[in-house]
This record gives sequence, structure tokens and C-alpha cells, in this order.
Amino acid sequence: MSGMVLALDVRVAYVDADGVPTGGYIGIVNPVTLGVETPEPTRQQRTSRMRDSFGQALDEIVTPGATQITFSTDETGDAEVLGWGLNGEAVNYTQASATATDQPYAVEKGKWFKLAHRAVSALIIEPDGGGTPFVLNTDYMVDPVSGMVKVLDAGAIVTGDVQLSYSAAELTGKKVNAGTRPNIVVRIEGEGINRTNGKPVHVIVPKASLSASGTMDLVGDDFLVTELSGSALKLTGRAPVEVTYLD
Repeated sequence: MSGMVLALDVRVAYVDADGVPTGGYIGIVNPVTLGVETPEPTRQQRTSRMRDSFGQALDEIVTPGATQITFSTDETGDAEVLGWGLNGEAVNYTQASATATDQPYAVEKGKWFKLAHRAVSALIIEPDGGGTPFVLNTDYMVDPVSGMVKVLDAGAIVTGDVQLSYSAAELTGKKVNAGTRPNIVVRIEGEGINRTNGKPVHVIVPKASLSASGTMDLVGDDFLVTELSGSALKLTGRAPVEVTYLD
């Protein structure tokens, strides 16, 4: 006999309607929580109205409630995992390298405006139609990473039209589109040990429908945590949650 404190390596896979993984497993992810909630069952009783047993249960049907799953992880540096926490989807992001020459832009004195590209360099701003270029950090300032440019109040650029030339670098990565996927249907597998006795334990949720809710503070001091909850879905021949103790 022993107690249990689990240390788990968790992997997650998207599954189809039959619970079959539709791609490779994602992970290993660090599990902050992996909770299983067994709700109170519904009880239907046939109650006696007879003299000597009035009010007592004669028969009872007990209907179990759906097993609820909570799963959270702090692996939010991975775009796919962050997407789970935003009920969104991670897609490929690309920006092709580009060169802009004498592109017209409408600007407002004292305000930022955004270029058509990020990761810019060699920015030149001229009056509309050409002329003597304006001076960086005197007439305007630029954030090359974001492609944002500010027209300085004390500078020579006035509200109206200018023309720009610049270069933009190639960028590749992932973009998370939040709010585009209300739930994920996944298998959760955990391989670990019971730290109280060192014996292996295998935990599996064969199929679960999970969604995120609440707030993710993208600029907070703490590590972001993706928090998901939902129902374990029944598959033929499988329990909603399976915990296997190994010798």
C-alpha cells in the first residue's frame, strides 16, 4: 500500500470521431494540472406509498454524470499550445522580402503610422513627388522591428502626403488566430512514476472535448498557463479515463 504523487510526461494528439490520432503527438508538455472530476450521479427512485414503508425507496436507477477533465500547461511558448488557451489556431506566418520605392503614405504630425511590412531597413522619407529627404530622429523616428514610423512634432514633416522607400526582410514563423476554434478534441497520454514508491504509472484520456475560458494576461509577470476544461467522451471498449499501475 502507498499514497500517490505523480510526475508525468504528457503528450497530446488530435483525434477523429473514433478517437484515432490524426497526426503526431504534441509534447512532451509540462502539466500544471490534469484533473478528473466525477460529478454527482442522477438518482431516480421508486418511492413507497404503502403504510408500513411509506417514503422508503423501493427501487433506484443511478445514472452517472459525464466525467469532466481539466488540463493546463505552461508550455505557452509553443504557438500550438498558446492557441489552445485562446480557443484559436496556430498557422504558418510568412513575410516575403520586399523593396518599396517612392510609395505614397498619408501621415499626421505627432502620430505613428504603420508601413506595409515589418523588419524594415534603409527607410527614406521624402516630400510627396520627391525632394530633399527628411532627417531621421529630427523629422521622424522609426521602430524597424514593427515597421512603425512617428512624425515628430518639432520636425519638418507636416500633415499630408509623403513618399517612402525602404527594404523589408523575409520573416517566417507562426501566427495564432484567437477565437477561431471553440474546442479541441484530443487524446491525452501521460507516462510517469508514482513518486512515493517509484513505480511506473500510465494515464490516458482516450478522447476529450476541451475548451479554454477566462483571461490570459499576455503582459503579466507570471508564466502564461493554458487552461482547458471539458468532457471525457466515451469510446467503444474504453473507459473515459484509464490509470494503469505497472509492476
